[in-house]
Amino acid sequence: MYTPVDKRNAISIDAARDVIKKSVAALTTKTEMIKASEANHRVIAEDVTAPNDLPTFRRSGYDGFALIKSDLKSFPTQLKVVGDIPAGADFDRPIVSGEAVRIMTGGYVPDGADLVVMLETTKMVDKDTVEISEIQRKDNITQIGDYFKQGDTLLAKDTEINPGGISLLAAFDVQEIKVYQQPKVGIITTGSELLHPGEPVKNGKIYNSNGPLIKNLCLENGAQVVSYTQIKDDPELLKKAITDLQGKCDVIITDGGVSVGDFDIIADLAKSADQLLFNKLEMRPGSVTTAFVDKGTLYFGLSGNPGACYTGFYLYVEYALRLMQKQASRCIECFGTLNAEYTKTNMYDRILRGKYHFEKDHIEIGRVGGDASGNLNNLQRATCMFEIPRGDSITPKGSVLRTWLLPFK
Repeated sequence: MYTPVDKRNAISIDAARDVIKKSVAALTTKTEMIKASEANHRVIAEDVTAPNDLPTFRRSGYDGFALIKSDLKSFPTQLKVVGDIPAGADFDRPIVSGEAVRIMTGGYVPDGADLVVMLETTKMVDKDTVEISEIQRKDNITQIGDYFKQGDTLLAKDTEINPGGISLLAAFDVQEIKVYQQPKVGIITTGSELLHPGEPVKNGKIYNSNGPLIKNLCLENGAQVVSYTQIKDDPELLKKAITDLQGKCDVIITDGGVSVGDFDIIADLAKSADQLLFNKLEMRPGSVTTAFVDKGTLYFGLSGNPGACYTGFYLYVEYALRLMQKQASRCIECFGTLNAEYTKTNMYDRILRGKYHFEKDHIEIGRVGGDASGNLNNLQRATCMFEIPRGDSITPKGSVLRTWLLPFK
């Protein structure tokens, strides 16, 4: 007969996150070279520096005429137009006193010119003569290296690249960059009650909703899902599934099999791991969320209840995946003001799924849908989570509570 796991010692949310942080720091972070054009939301593993000055030539800030400022001794002044420089064109000689060149925004400013007058301050007298009617306060020329000097840092190590960063790299023709490898994740959903997609509904059976939830949350947070498996509550099947993933994953996530009962498979495996991080938390739902490190792989055992699975992922798994990419959690921790009284009490802190909106001087938070751990009715609609402190007193309206604003919401 299967023997349940021993009595567990509960730790706080912050203590659990602290031990995750220390454990992730001890794991090896691998890097790889990838195309810069495909690096959106990847994290740079080394400083990227400018291979050259930018701009590489003097550029016009406006449509107008490039000329020599000392020619403008009085107004109006007429100058001979000796050429036209559209964007992308060169000019084969310096200009001299008495000359002007028609130029476009971003165009190459020829040698000799030290001023670009804006088009609206000029008029053509004839096809070869321009008249300038007023002085310019600025030279309207972007000088070589005004934006970046060769060797300047373009993007610093540990920066998460976004499309703006990709644009910057493209401006310097940086085609490859070194980034941290995405955490490789294996997902094992456990439960003899789970149906596969397309199977008919049966008494005692439910469809696997946690698996797709975990998989897409992992993808959303920069992980690479290398395996996705659904198995029955069977210690041998689980051991085989884990053995098959060892050496292939940085993180293995399971759901189900962690509760206090006769089939605490994950929790029992955690006892024999190289390092047990925690197997009970001072929170509801998801108090039996478990984490451990074995053979250099970080394991999370999430609750089989959807709400608890959802909460556990955002508080612990998302936190770890981001740390493994040298990034802070995308969940913005702050304080929110409760919009309605909450009457339930608990011996542990309760994490509720809710919605938030900004008031003039505070963030207002409130429940959305039911708070039962098995209820899926608010997983789509929730934009935040907030903490109801433990105790035997109701939580009044207006209470200022610890809140996490959820990403991608």
